[in-house]
Amino acid sequence: MISATAVIDRSALKHNLNRIREMAPKSRIITVVKANGYGHGLLDVAHALPDSDCFGVARIEEALMLRSGGVVKPILLLEGFFCAEDLPLLAVNNIETVVHNIEQLEALEQTELDRPVHVWMKLDSGMHRLGVRPEQADDFHRRLSACENVVQPVNLMSHFSRSDEPEVDTTRKQIDWL
Repeated sequence: MISATAVIDRSALKHNLNRIREMAPKSRIITVVKANGYGHGLLDVAHALPDSDCFGVARIEEALMLRSGGVVKPILLLEGFFCAEDLPLLAVNNIETVVHNIEQLEALEQTELDRPVHVWMKLDSGMHRLGVRPEQADDFHRRLSACENVVQPVNLMSHFSRSDEPEVDTTRKQIDWL
C-alpha cells in the first residue's frame, strides 16, 4: 500500500510569512511548530522560517529540540509547564511559557530560580478551555507582576472563540474586554 506524502515548499512558507507581515506590519509573529511541525518536521519548518519572531510549541520536549537544533529565537511553550520542576529548565534554556492557572502562578511564586522566565498570561475570553477567568484577571496579573521569577512586563494573550466572525456579539465582547 502506498502511503500519502506531503511535500513542503519552503519558498511558499517564506512567502506566507511575508504576506502575514505585510498584513500586520506592527505585529510580532509566532510560528506554531507543535506536533513535529504538524507532521512536517519541527526543525525543518523552524529552519525554513528564520525570520519568525518566535516559535510556539506544545511540549517542553519540542522546545528543547528546537534549542538543541540551533534555534536561538524565542520559543513559547503554549500550554505552559505542568510541574514546578520544569521551571529551572525553562529558565536556563530561555524558553517562554504561558501561565493559565493558579497552580502555575503558585509554582512561579514558590520556586527558586537562578534567572526569571518570560511569561504570557493567558486570558479566558470565551473559549473556556485554558486561561484566567475575567473576574480573576486583575489579581492574577498583579501577582505575576510582583513575582521575582517573572520577566517584566507580563505578556497577555487569549484565544478568540470565533475570530473568523468579527461581527458576532461574542467576538466583539472579547475584543472589548481585552
